[in-house]
Amino acid sequence: MSRRFVSRCLILAIALGFCLAPVTSRAANVTVNVDYTSPRQTLEGFGASVTWVANDLDSFSSAKQTQILDLLYKTSTPGAGLSWVRVGSFLCNYNPSPGVYDWNYWGIQSGMRWLQRVNASYGVNRYMVSSWSPPAWMKDNNSCTNGGHVLAQYYPNLAALKIQWLNNAKTQLGFEAQVESVQNEPNTRATYDSCEWTTSEISSFVTGHMQPALAASGLTARLMLPESSYYSNFDNSWGFPLLNDPGTRAATAIVATHGYGRTDNFSTPCSSCAQYNKPIWQTEDSNLDGKYNGSIDDGMTWSAEIYKALNGGRFSAWFYWWVMTLQNDNQGLINADPSTDSFQVPKRLYVIGQFSRFIRPGSVVLGSTSSDSTLQVTAVRPTTGTVAVVLANTGRNSQTVTVNLTGTTPPATVTPYRTSASENQAQLCFHDNSAGENSRYRGWLIVPKMEETTSE
Repeated sequence: MSRRFVSRCLILAIALGFCLAPVTSRAANVTVNVDYTSPRQTLEGFGASVTWVANDLDSFSSAKQTQILDLLYKTSTPGAGLSWVRVGSFLCNYNPSPGVYDWNYWGIQSGMRWLQRVNASYGVNRYMVSSWSPPAWMKDNNSCTNGGHVLAQYYPNLAALKIQWLNNAKTQLGFEAQVESVQNEPNTRATYDSCEWTTSEISSFVTGHMQPALAASGLTARLMLPESSYYSNFDNSWGFPLLNDPGTRAATAIVATHGYGRTDNFSTPCSSCAQYNKPIWQTEDSNLDGKYNGSIDDGMTWSAEIYKALNGGRFSAWFYWWVMTLQNDNQGLINADPSTDSFQVPKRLYVIGQFSRFIRPGSVVLGSTSSDSTLQVTAVRPTTGTVAVVLANTGRNSQTVTVNLTGTTPPATVTPYRTSASENQAQLCFHDNSAGENSRYRGWLIVPKMEETTSE
């Protein structure tokens, strides 16, 4: 028997005031439908990278370190509530010449310390490994930087090196990486560590060397590719050329991209991924346009990007670039300054947290619709409770929202959390719906988190 749960929330635009007063008659009416009979992709979670910045945490006082990590990983208080860590392998520094290895390189060990700490303090032990550049001696330009291609004669060496790195990390941490990425942004030649790969080169390396080495190692890491720098024209440039090859397709567990293309549209599904039943992740994105912007408008930008990726694009995971930046820009979830032992928390951290704090790994995206395009809805069947719904009002008018939940037993309780220009995941009035009553709340972004499921 189909059940229906109705919760009414007033979604208030950024420019307007905020309060907990009842809904006024001036608000526009919007209907949101969440359909439990239309499950979509399973979500693996949200994360950010510590590459190059993990070591900077040690420059802060002990108290500030804890505050920073709490904001990033703690799920019981307002924050990002991240479930993944992305680390760089620093292969070019780890293996500077044939037969020479430096596992104590600062970039590697700062990443290991970060992983140890967040696992011990927050139970976060999911991490993926990305490589910016293989060892210079394996490349045709003999340099860590400025792109260059790996010489085919060194494909066996590179595969063995990646396995050695993963084993070293497992030994030091006591838990292993869940994902090994072949290459970060193989279509980018940069003045920092970088390496270029064609699709045919990736296929040759993966099928002939990396996948066999991974299978023989006994490690459980899944192979990810290609982590291209942008999503525009992804299917033609990467998806189909890679996945049309049977060997590459069999070896590939996860398809991945970054979001730096000016024309990227994450509401467009990856056709090659759908055809070959491969999950797609967005593993890096940020605002590279300059000076720090911690506003709610910036936060709304990221709400829209996640909404498009999870709903239209059917992405299974979403990562911001850095956990923190020391450059007074927008590359991090936190804007930090060790010289003053201080940091700023932009609204984007709390906005992203409206998704990542409540939508945990294993949650399943549900089909949902909104009668007003300015009200964006993301709904999931969470790992605990009945449903989690993120409502984002991208317009400038207040809206009365009716949420219809069909196909499951309605939850007895609803706990809304709101991020606005003046609030950071503020918990609103606990709502008892066991009697079937309707309640209303103000706010532009609300997550009704249903802790318990009860039957009528």
